[in-house]
Amino acid sequence: MSKPEIKDYGFKELFPGKEPVVDVVAIHGLDGHRENTWTDGGILWLRHFLPLSLPRARVLTYGYDADTQHETCVSTQNIHRHAQKLAQSLSMNRKDDPRRPIIFIAHDLGGIILKKVYQMNDNSTRC
Repeated sequence: MSKPEIKDYGFKELFPGKEPVVDVVAIHGLDGHRENTWTDGGILWLRHFLPLSLPRARVLTYGYDADTQHETCVSTQNIHRHAQKLAQSLSMNRKDDPRRPIIFIAHDLGGIILKKVYQMNDNSTRC
């Protein structure tokens, strides 16, 4: 099993959308990959099929080190660090239109990281 490379981490735009009104963000799970997780039979459905139904959606996928299987090096990041990185990367990636709605597709650990982002944001706005 090959370990994802650093170039596979962070956001990748799969479809820019035609005058986008929403962002779709896919976050893989444990031992996943930002593209391979969403591939079936060699077809990346986020790129090939989703835009057919949502042509005005910008489609993004997010990769992070979630490796637990590699023989020599596994992830040492914790949920909080993954969530911080996701929140920072999301903010930077959406700086041109920060108020555009987001639809998240999260699998497994990706959902837990996303929940942590919401918790961190909720705690930072409290007095």
